[in-house]
Amino acid sequence: MKKLFSICAITLLSHSSIAQADPNIIREVETVCNYYLEGGTNGDSVMFSKAFLPDGQMRYMRNDTVVNVMLKDFMARVRNTGVKQDRKTKIENIQVFGNAATAKLTIEYPTFYFHDIMGLLKTKDGWKIVSKIFYREEKSK
Repeated sequence: MKKLFSICAITLLSHSSIAQADPNIIREVETVCNYYLEGGTNGDSVMFSKAFLPDGQMRYMRNDTVVNVMLKDFMARVRNTGVKQDRKTKIENIQVFGNAATAKLTIEYPTFYFHDIMGLLKTKDGWKIVSKIFYREEKSK
């Protein structure tokens, strides 16, 4: 019973924090997330890079080991090709807490998904992604 109460309390708290977020701030965070998503989809490295604080970090698991990549190095991998990728993108959730926010994004490719969790901060230059973790999920055949 205690566990059920804790789960309900956490769910209510998280939903109330979303409901209290200013819609204009949510749109600002969405804009930054779309720089990342649309820039990556359309091979636009300039748009893609607008989303990130260069000294931020991306972390993920490879063979039970945490891999750390500086966001400036991640940005350098995206070339300005203008070639559109075969993928669908979605902003699943945004939560804002003052000058900090999280965003859960899904990128669907023909055979797999990327689930991205972004940490954002409001800087003097506006909202920027300062951290990224992700999971690659293979589609079942």
